[in-house]
Amino acid sequence: MTEQDRFELTLASLHKAALADVKWVSAAALVNDMIRTGGHGLSYGDPCRGVEPEVFLHRLFVGRERREDLEQLYLRDYFRRDEVILRLYGLRHGELAYKSDLYTDQEKKTSAVYNEFRRVNKSQKGLFMVFDEPDGCAIVWSVGNSAERGGWGHDQIQAIKRLGPHIRQFVRVRNAMANARALGASLTELLENGRAGFIQLDRRGRILEANDRARDILMKRDGLCDEEGVLAARMKGEDAELRRLLAQALPPYGVQGAGGSMKITRRKGRAPLVLEIHPVREMGTGYRAREVGALVLVVDPTARPRVDPDLLTAVLGLTHMESRVAVSLATGQTVAGTADELGCAENTVRTHLKRIYRKQGIRKQTELVRRVLALEALLGPPKER
Repeated sequence: MTEQDRFELTLASLHKAALADVKWVSAAALVNDMIRTGGHGLSYGDPCRGVEPEVFLHRLFVGRERREDLEQLYLRDYFRRDEVILRLYGLRHGELAYKSDLYTDQEKKTSAVYNEFRRVNKSQKGLFMVFDEPDGCAIVWSVGNSAERGGWGHDQIQAIKRLGPHIRQFVRVRNAMANARALGASLTELLENGRAGFIQLDRRGRILEANDRARDILMKRDGLCDEEGVLAARMKGEDAELRRLLAQALPPYGVQGAGGSMKITRRKGRAPLVLEIHPVREMGTGYRAREVGALVLVVDPTARPRVDPDLLTAVLGLTHMESRVAVSLATGQTVAGTADELGCAENTVRTHLKRIYRKQGIRKQTELVRRVLALEALLGPPKER
């Protein structure tokens, strides 16, 4: 098998695992084999939560198995003592760094993480790659030691750099699918999902089907629209980028497609839509499954399940206006969009936001968003449209 064949096989497995069409561990094993390492890990977190990042996702794969015991061990005994955590978030987007370079000479002698966890699990000479996300979070790809006797070779480094953007896209799509509670859903079930917009495109890029949420977005023509069966963006520059991503996801027959992400600008200061464009190959059986060439996830931050402001007033001790501001921002609105929605000045929104921070003892809007959306559980399951 050539290196190109190995790359395309790995990419195809990542595409399927992002939709939970195959097990994540299967794709992880191919990643390890392709870059010739004993193991790798993926984390997704918020580097701005106080003085300590918060981890939402943490997976470690050694060889062909997931090691939940090591995941728990690291988070329980080593995470808060790992000297490089905050340094990771200082790396440039997509930058590849040797783990040993992120520890000082003194830490290499004294660090429990470096001398215990990383030594025992053969990752002292591994690599990190970090990707900044629009929501303020970051994706960290942690690669173990090289399985080659002479250490990391040029071809391995190039393979990691080539695979990195696809690893990032895999995490983005899988996270969007998980948030929509759609992992493992069939094409038919995706059309019945009401938590995100799903658009199915044929292999020429034309719209085959869209669920109710996506159809509603297309009919409003606010940033994204259906132009005679073709998915289009209203802004010229964004439409050109959409065309590029669709061509990338739907290449000529026999060539492996690649996913991509972009934002779609909307009117009146509303938070932009986020598109996750994902190649699909034989997702299920039947004629329709064979016709679908790409899946477009349309994430509307303002369409998240809304928490009743009165609930925030009762639970968090906010005033009615503060609660309305908190709910608006938590559902993805900008300060300008919130001001327009509530009929007040932007400075008024900022003043209420500062008061909310003081009352809740927080410093970041991301913390407020998590606190508000955590109350969604009190409302029961979301209603499907």
